[in-house]
Amino acid sequence: MVYSSKKYSFPSRLTESQVNSSFQEGSEEQYFFKQDLEYATVAEPSLVEERFRLSETMVLFNYFQYTQAEIAVLMEVDPSTLVRWKKEDRLLTKLLTKSIKDMDKIVAKGIRIFGTEELFSTWLHTINEALGAQKPVDILLHPRGIDLVDQALDAMSWGAVF
Repeated sequence: MVYSSKKYSFPSRLTESQVNSSFQEGSEEQYFFKQDLEYATVAEPSLVEERFRLSETMVLFNYFQYTQAEIAVLMEVDPSTLVRWKKEDRLLTKLLTKSIKDMDKIVAKGIRIFGTEELFSTWLHTINEALGAQKPVDILLHPRGIDLVDQALDAMSWGAVF
């Protein structure tokens, strides 16, 4: 079965020729949650220690094609708690926000390596022997999974086949 990602537009600074390349140069660490910290000062720690509302994270979860049950596993809460959080548009903890930002960094890196959201999404949803015969998207649901997928992407960027 072939999975296709939801259609999201690339940042406007990318040209059509860059989107179609197999590797995109750049220093963008975030993909969905970019924030300009250039003007953050010590007096404004809230800019550095931002916390997301649950509704703000749905663009990332939609890209990963996570079900409500999978989002609950990721957030380590009961599915009924997640339903309540959605109604309240709950402000997530700093730890959950950090994990979500780390997952977003994975998306940014993966798209730079694979060239398009669709190709990266296909890789995310394909069983990978190097990752214990699991799909990277499933591994990302667990705390250590972000590091494992990040390491796999780093290895691929240096020419290893995953």
